[in-house]
Amino acid sequence: MSEHYMLECYQPIEWDDMALLKSIYFKEIETWRNDIDSWRMGRRLVSELPDPIQVKIRPGYPDNLKEMYYNDAIIMSKRLLAALQEMGVDNLDVYPCVIINEGTGFRTEDYVAVNLIGLVKAADIDNSNVTGGNSDHMLDTDFDGLAIDPKKAKDYLMFRLAENTSAIVIHRSVKEHLIEKGFTMLSYVEPKDWIG
Repeated sequence: MSEHYMLECYQPIEWDDMALLKSIYFKEIETWRNDIDSWRMGRRLVSELPDPIQVKIRPGYPDNLKEMYYNDAIIMSKRLLAALQEMGVDNLDVYPCVIINEGTGFRTEDYVAVNLIGLVKAADIDNSNVTGGNSDHMLDTDFDGLAIDPKKAKDYLMFRLAENTSAIVIHRSVKEHLIEKGFTMLSYVEPKDWIG
């Protein structure tokens, strides 16, 4: 049994379609430090952010929201945030957000924007199937099967993988807690089966 899993969130099979959120970029905001700040670098943001952050559903999409989105900022339900915090995950910087669909008038404040603090260089490159990326294997390495070095991943509960910052890794104990809490939209992918 793996000690770490890749956290994914998929559309329920019974849904015809789901809300597709616009990415959260702040380049047009005067206080956004594009030279420093990134939702994917595992560092605290220095820019002053809008309160609440406004997230729009793309035109033509319905209001069905998944439990979690992770294009740039991680957008997750407050219910999921509470479950993670209950489990002891304490490396999340949380920002209020409002999700709106201008086409339907839908609006909810049941979600938050999250900056996951901490990049961990935990990939065992020699035992992973690397399909692309830079020679230093940092930030944007492509994998078709990943091996995680347990000595590097330690007992961290949740982190971004330094070799591919789109990857969200959780400890087995977090996975078990989320399953027990009934999060049916979340998937827990064995690293060896993960493509990203």
